[in-house]
Amino acid sequence: MTTSSSSWGRRWVPYGVEGAIYDLREVDLLAARPVADVAWTDPDAEVIRGLARDAIVYGLPAALQYANLYRNVLRPGAPRRFNEWHHDRRLATPDYADFRTPNVDTLYSTAWLDLSRGPVELEVPAMNDRYYTVNLLDVHSNAVNLSTRTLGPRGGRVWLVAPGWTGAVPTGVQRLRVASEHLWALMRIFVRSAGDVADVCSLQDRVVLRPERAGACDPQAAGADTHWPAVPPDDDGFDAAGILCALDAVLRHNGHPVQEEALLARFRALGIGAREPLDPEKWSTSVNEAVALGHADARRLIAAAVTARGAPAGNSGWRTLSSGAYGYNYLHRAATNYVGLGGTTREESGPYTALVDGQGEPLDGNAGPYRLRFTPPPVDAFWSVTAYDRESRGLVANPIERYAVNTLTEGVRPTPDGSLTLHLGQAPGPEGSVWLPVPEAPFYLVLRAYLGHQQVVDGTWVPSPVERAS
Repeated sequence: MTTSSSSWGRRWVPYGVEGAIYDLREVDLLAARPVADVAWTDPDAEVIRGLARDAIVYGLPAALQYANLYRNVLRPGAPRRFNEWHHDRRLATPDYADFRTPNVDTLYSTAWLDLSRGPVELEVPAMNDRYYTVNLLDVHSNAVNLSTRTLGPRGGRVWLVAPGWTGAVPTGVQRLRVASEHLWALMRIFVRSAGDVADVCSLQDRVVLRPERAGACDPQAAGADTHWPAVPPDDDGFDAAGILCALDAVLRHNGHPVQEEALLARFRALGIGAREPLDPEKWSTSVNEAVALGHADARRLIAAAVTARGAPAGNSGWRTLSSGAYGYNYLHRAATNYVGLGGTTREESGPYTALVDGQGEPLDGNAGPYRLRFTPPPVDAFWSVTAYDRESRGLVANPIERYAVNTLTEGVRPTPDGSLTLHLGQAPGPEGSVWLPVPEAPFYLVLRAYLGHQQVVDGTWVPSPVERAS
């Protein structure tokens, strides 16, 4: 495992692309051109405020993922270890706590991978006609999928290797070079019905993570001098110092793309990415106050961006989203991960979101009911529509325990013209409609189109608007 002294100054240099994650090698720019850290004895409050705002917008996804890693693997007494699966054995419900905006169509399995001590093999059994994906996210939430679409229905064996790894893989095994030594694996396997859960659990157990080197699962084997800052038990308690310390730890252990060197150099004025781990205790009162203001600015920007992510899907009130590959759009990346971690690529789930109805009015269960009369999207796997509470970004309990409607939901029978009507409210709708309960509060909808056809991927397929029901 890299440490604070050996990893400082590392950079990623992309020279080839495998999916959305770059094939990378490392260089140390500072070894060739040493540059002193910026050290201001009397920092300007407005400058510090702006730096804090930009650093939090840039680093929120990394900090949120780090918080997940810390709580599950790194903290003393954590319940999980590196390079081992944790399987959910039931579909997500309102008490789901791993991350926001979960789907309720698949069973989740999660693992945090540590590739610093060698490759980890992923072996996927034949899934045949059942949809699956192993979504691999680097430390900044950029995604690549080993799935029905990319690895194939027969599965296979893949060695996941870190930047700079130069060994050979065994015969019959594919290699995927990923962008960071720490990696989040989020697996989804489609559940067709309540009676299908046991079969999916059996498939989960047959997806194997196999570290090449013994001891690679033990977080303590990372080294006694490894600095893992603690995080609060809930993201709502994540203040500016916590976010920036988490970002600093992520950069210290995983480096950053060389194209972002100028951006990251600015953040060193706050102590992020410097020679020693960030210590907010060393900030003066004026710096603390300026950082707090920058944090508030960042939160306002991100909250505003939540409703503006993606592109309008015609005049329907829906928006098309591209997650998992953000380029330099850090605000979009932050807003997407604020809503929910683990976003997959558009080619996998083609997500659409609706926070407003067709008239542009915010969706609110107290103002409904609503109806969605639409022709389901063209897909090779399945589609689903899920309702979430806007404040918590989670599922909300309802009397029939239905949180989504998908291709195989009981009662889903398109009319002869191919259309289907969903009733969105607190009580059942008219005969012939399918009831999807929604919260008695502001809410939003996510329409997922798994393995959507090209018109889903490019956004030319447009959902019908959500309408007020008479």
